[in-house]
Amino acid sequence: MRTSRLTAAGLALVGALTAAVHLVPAARPAVAAEPSSYRITGVDTSHYNHAAPGGGETARIDWRKVAASESFAFLKATQHTTGKDAWFAADWKAVSATSLARAPYHFFDPRGPRDGVAQAEHFVRTVRAAGYTGARPGELPPVLDVEKVRRDGKEVCPPALRADQVQAFLRRVRAEFRVTPIVYTRASFVRECMNGDGRVFAGHPLWLARYGSGAGEPQPVPGAAPRWTFWQHTETGRVPGIPTAVDRDVYAGTRAQLRALAHLPAGTPTPAPLPVPAPPADWPTVRTGQRGPDVRTAQTLLGIRDDGRYGPDTTRAVRDFQRGHRLRADGVVGPRTWTALVRTVRTGDSGAAVRAVQHQLAACGHRVTADGRFGPDTARAVRDFQRGHRLTPDGAAGPTTWRALLTASRG
Repeated sequence: MRTSRLTAAGLALVGALTAAVHLVPAARPAVAAEPSSYRITGVDTSHYNHAAPGGGETARIDWRKVAASESFAFLKATQHTTGKDAWFAADWKAVSATSLARAPYHFFDPRGPRDGVAQAEHFVRTVRAAGYTGARPGELPPVLDVEKVRRDGKEVCPPALRADQVQAFLRRVRAEFRVTPIVYTRASFVRECMNGDGRVFAGHPLWLARYGSGAGEPQPVPGAAPRWTFWQHTETGRVPGIPTAVDRDVYAGTRAQLRALAHLPAGTPTPAPLPVPAPPADWPTVRTGQRGPDVRTAQTLLGIRDDGRYGPDTTRAVRDFQRGHRLRADGVVGPRTWTALVRTVRTGDSGAAVRAVQHQLAACGHRVTADGRFGPDTARAVRDFQRGHRLTPDGAAGPTTWRALLTASRG
């Protein structure tokens, strides 16, 4: 975390920092993968990364060198209702000429109880002036950074922080750019500053910070998506082309998913010399001994007790279903069995398939009630999920949406 005082030029950069969709693995609070195990890496920067050896923030970032080793970059654009990062416009122009997927971010710095929309409009004006549209090839969704601020030389919970104003910012930005914003935060911030309630972030891809955690991935944010999409794992990284230490990040999905999130055609080659990524996520496979939302969904669709535990009764029911559909009766729910199990549901439908969709939406952080009735709330949650995963937001849960729901809730 790095902060600065108000500059002579009048830039309100109090509390600035260089920290600040989607199918990703679960974020686990105990032992999990180390940052080095994720092959898609990136950086996030601000004016601090332009510090020159002789003093001042005059050193340039060589974004072409950065693109030779990294896949994405987040650039600080604004803070509060007037602050602008001094290097944002120049950096945005330079990074847009490279292969890096990129997005601007806004540091949420509430100074009053009703300034959420004003902050959003300041952010929108600034990034649009720099050329960001949210839809050009290479552009990732815009980012809202919500964390502690600096007041009287100390990092504190924002005194004027209100969940409805965070929501107002997110809604305004989403309406402007027609894409679900990414949210940067920490689980500890939500616990300490938001009474442990992160529901305002539900439906948004999460970029979580956790440093010095060894093999411990970011902890889940209560009430939000149960997994992270981006992980900021250090603020002391070194990357060729950046003159200072820099925040390092990893992406939890596949190369194809990152490209889709950044409006890049799947068949276009990536210039950066990076390792060959894993294949795109497919239908999950669940079998005897497993637990979780995918197991529960399979049980719901089979019409048996949906306790989320894949025991003998579930195995037997799966085999019976497979025999009835002329599938290999191995008792394992894989791609072919899922394809036969799921059915398209939409507004006005009811029953087990609707309840299963609602279970999956809830597992992905959306606020829905699993009542088996496909009403306006469920349709809205489906559309929000589809937008966040670059699917056609038609509000109907067809095979493609089913597959994304099942993969996104994999844990």
